[in-house]
Amino acid sequence: MTRGNDLLVRARKLAPQLAERARAAEELRRLPEETVRDMADAGFLEVLVPKSRGGAELDLADLAGIARELGSGCASTGWVAAIYMLHNWVLSLFPEKAQDEVFAERPYAFAPCALAPTGRARPVDGGHRVTGRWSWGTGVMHADWVMVGAPAEAGPTVFLLPAAEVVVHDVWFTSGMRATGSNDIEVRDRFVPAHRAVPLADLVRGAAPGAASHEGAAYRRPLVPMLALAGAAPVLGAAEGLLARFQERLGERVSAYSGTRQADRTGAQIRLGRATAELAAAGLLLDDAIAALQARTGGAGLLERARARLAATQVVATARGVVNDIALAAGASAQLMHMPFQRVQRDVATISGHLAFDLDDTYALYGRVALGLDPGPATLV
Repeated sequence: MTRGNDLLVRARKLAPQLAERARAAEELRRLPEETVRDMADAGFLEVLVPKSRGGAELDLADLAGIARELGSGCASTGWVAAIYMLHNWVLSLFPEKAQDEVFAERPYAFAPCALAPTGRARPVDGGHRVTGRWSWGTGVMHADWVMVGAPAEAGPTVFLLPAAEVVVHDVWFTSGMRATGSNDIEVRDRFVPAHRAVPLADLVRGAAPGAASHEGAAYRRPLVPMLALAGAAPVLGAAEGLLARFQERLGERVSAYSGTRQADRTGAQIRLGRATAELAAAGLLLDDAIAALQARTGGAGLLERARARLAATQVVATARGVVNDIALAAGASAQLMHMPFQRVQRDVATISGHLAFDLDDTYALYGRVALGLDPGPATLV
């Protein structure tokens, strides 16, 4: 069994336990420490870390497969796992001196990343002094390193700081994805040395400093397609997990008025068949987009990057539609707080609001690029 297959089997075995913990995780508003340990002990976090740093040096398909399985048990856990795995890949793209610091004791870090360049970076001798506050710090409650964005001389830049040097603000009170603990990160005039800074444009183009440090093609992949496709995987997994639970419920549920099993009703059968077909198609689309990205030994052009984001967004939109349909068909009792239907519905709705998955913007982006028009300098592609 290959390392990737072994990790996939571990994720599949862990998913039922995550489903059992999902409600408690939501109430905790962060992942339980037990779940964080399980992810680390299973070897998921170093899936994209280079072998030279002690990692598995696998690729996006392995990350997506793991996140998809974990997401089938708990959408929040699948999302945080995808983010942690992806961010360890980003850490592998920093200059070697930064990698020496991050991977000094183990082949992974817990490192949230707030890319939006909303902070301030003042150049000083040897680096920058960084100040700002960033939202959407997924996984920050377990962080040992933090990445944040701010404008610098080379344009928007990602800065890396030890988690001990930042302040976390407990503001994550949401309807969905509550267990991600995606609280605000504040940096108060901290010095960041030059080796812990990477221009965002280099990450977007697949030409970050780490690309020269590692031979694997994965370290020359563009950021946005990796982010979008990795993020779509746990959403698809959450929908697939809910579909399995819906099928079980059809066999259990009996009408209190007619005594008829829901499984015997044509409408329920149609919904099950349609949801199965739609998620199967979404899975094929996701796998194809990942395979296309991995087939490239170098960077990807603008059209390829736009197509990857298009595929990821379509997968998320399909998953959301299926989840909404299933939750409706499952009946009013499916909205009870201990039931997974309402939680997955809220989780997927929240993820769907991510900038990378904006349906109208993504369709328009692909259309502009396919027609040879400039998508604009601030476009996420």
